[in-house]
Amino acid sequence: MLRALVVVLILANMGFFAWREGWLGGPLSHAHAGREPERLKAQVHPERLVVEPPAAASGPATGKDAGAPDDAPAASEAGSAPASGTDASARPANGVTTGGASAVAVAAGPVCMEAGPFTPAEQRQVTPQLAQLASGSWALQNVAVQGLWLVYMGPYGDAEALSRKQDELRRIRGLNFEEVRSPANLAMGVSLGRYNQEAQAHNALETLRQRGIRTARVVTVRPAQDVAVVRVPQASLAIQRVLAGMTLPAGKGFGACKG
Repeated sequence: MLRALVVVLILANMGFFAWREGWLGGPLSHAHAGREPERLKAQVHPERLVVEPPAAASGPATGKDAGAPDDAPAASEAGSAPASGTDASARPANGVTTGGASAVAVAAGPVCMEAGPFTPAEQRQVTPQLAQLASGSWALQNVAVQGLWLVYMGPYGDAEALSRKQDELRRIRGLNFEEVRSPANLAMGVSLGRYNQEAQAHNALETLRQRGIRTARVVTVRPAQDVAVVRVPQASLAIQRVLAGMTLPAGKGFGACKG
């Protein structure tokens, strides 16, 4: 009985091994389960299977942006072309050229440009240069400037003498003063008040003398005067270049009109 059971087990193992290796053949064979055409027959609607070609490369084939139209210039070409009528080597990023004696904003034009203000003496230096421009293309606009007078003490010989005088003034109750650093001829001095009218300065000086301040005096920093602004209402690109080449007093170059 035991011998028969052993023989049955051996035969069963041999049969399973033959089925697994596909020796028995037929659609039920384990080896046929993953082979063609049995695997295709087991598929549901195999005719619907579509083989897609590989996706195209995402990078552009040329130097231009893939999203740009064909007639759009390449970035390197657009960046290297200077604006019409201007010198790229002399034009910084903010559009201001400083190659001449005065700084002027270069625009495609026409734009309003002005320079100043100029005192009467300075106007005599500016007017001959304006002869380069067409008659009627520029104008002088007069502006009244208030004068400036100081109630002043000094100047003192050195910083120590100036410091001693400031210490004396601090002991006077309610007195306001400040050190004067400019103009240069009034440096190392003390101002006891600033006034736009000379009469006001003299009235303040009289009040201070009544308080015991004897050495103060009234000095003129700037007299009241009429100054002028040069305005070019319609400055074309060519006129802007002429304005940039002008040598103006005190570095008062042309710029955009303020109002």
